[in-house]
Amino acid sequence: MTEEKRKILDKINSQLLKLTNDILSKFPAIHDIDDGFIVRYFTDWDACDDNTKIRYKRILNINKPEEKVVLFFIPKGAFLEHKKRDYVGCITCIAGELELVVNGETVYLDSYTKMCLETDEFHGKALENTYLITTNRV
Repeated sequence: MTEEKRKILDKINSQLLKLTNDILSKFPAIHDIDDGFIVRYFTDWDACDDNTKIRYKRILNINKPEEKVVLFFIPKGAFLEHKKRDYVGCITCIAGELELVVNGETVYLDSYTKMCLETDEFHGKALENTYLITTNRV
């Protein structure tokens, strides 16, 4: 094969790979939970500023508009940086497993567990693909 044909073939393969990755990124994510599975596109979810792999959707409370309720998807291996989070007072883990360090103490949340924090500063890591609901306890 001539050098010119090799360059053309490499360019075609590169473009095919790019198009394939673009198409695959549009497929939904499928997540297993204890009693079934969720097919999630995350098309209308927001991405966190400090980790764009973490997705969230704010849930509006009609009776208490000042209450902050947020549904999160945190992928396995994602880190939560240590910082103040005024939208987190209580955390309910719907599915998955999360390791949190709060006031120097390590706490594990797994499916169908809830904990209310005494502080809004913590850090942690998702040990599995994790769905959480957080409230700010207003």
